[in-house]
Amino acid sequence: MALPLFYKDPVLLRFEDHGDVGLVPAAGYGFAREAVAIPLSTGEFPVVMRHYPIVIAMDDQASPIALVAIRKEHNLFVERDGSWRAGSYVPAYVRRYPFIVMETPDGEQQLLTVDRGSDRFVASASAREDAQRVFDDAGRPTPMAQNAMAFCHAFHVDYAATVAFGRALIAAGILEPYHADFRLPDGTQHQLNGFFAVNEKAFRALPEKTVAEWHAKGWLSLVTLHLASLQSFQALLDLNAQRANERKALA
Repeated sequence: MALPLFYKDPVLLRFEDHGDVGLVPAAGYGFAREAVAIPLSTGEFPVVMRHYPIVIAMDDQASPIALVAIRKEHNLFVERDGSWRAGSYVPAYVRRYPFIVMETPDGEQQLLTVDRGSDRFVASASAREDAQRVFDDAGRPTPMAQNAMAFCHAFHVDYAATVAFGRALIAAGILEPYHADFRLPDGTQHQLNGFFAVNEKAFRALPEKTVAEWHAKGWLSLVTLHLASLQSFQALLDLNAQRANERKALA
């Protein structure tokens, strides 16, 4: 089974097994340096569309994602020191790491999980002055763990709504492969593909009943934001050219 993006060794947190587990402060977003696209929740669309092109992943749930690169393994928004590009929105999926929730089989409860593969994870927080424990001595979640759980739970709820939106796009049959042809500063021609986007003509032709239903659910606005965000692709190209010039200056 494929692991979620960024996660290498997620483990369910239990006091009996992880009583002294902790995390050191975040040093930045270096773990996202090789990402080409970041998963999104629909609640993020209004702010994301101002910073990144929103496209649709070619998976069975038509998951929305933010493009952060035009070349493999070159996230344009992670700086050399690991910080996120100043002034650019940091997607919730990135901010959630290294935590994630695991849902119980009945779907009634979410349990906090952490990635042991993260540079922040320490097996013995008591041996590190800079580490924050996940559990206190009585086995209760510390404020850090409570905040992480609250954030992960909110993301999980938003994700469920996002899945419903993606499946509706598939059912409506309005998705088409997304291609972007562009020229890099060195003169070479490239094409970005492997994603979907909404076909605007098909979107405008949706049946009246579907339009009314999508309006009530806020999905019409989401499609409009998605289509508008595609104009951000030029900004992505400009940033790529800027990064290329920065590399030349350092060479």
